[in-house]
Amino acid sequence: MDINNSSNCHFGSFKKIVGTSWQIDKIRNRVPKRYLTIAVKKKPDKTSLYLFSGKHFNKLIKVAKKNCNFIEIRQNVEKFMKETPKKLSYEKATKKLEKGKL
Repeated sequence: MDINNSSNCHFGSFKKIVGTSWQIDKIRNRVPKRYLTIAVKKKPDKTSLYLFSGKHFNKLIKVAKKNCNFIEIRQNVEKFMKETPKKLSYEKATKKLEKGKL
């Protein structure tokens, strides 16, 4: 993902895909390069994949600059972003990737 210093970035997305670790790895390899991805293992059989782009990516960078402990941010992404991501199931995310509309 290219990082640019554009302060007028108005569009972006913050999404969360939930599935097993092998499902998340399969999707993560197909996600477009415009997204920053962070995978977090919540339970032994459940993993969450967070996708950031645009203004949400910029917000994540600002949060990371304020709080230098990225491991804490990674484990509590929604708490630090102060926003609820759009949730997608593995099946919906796979269909959107096939259509090119993720």
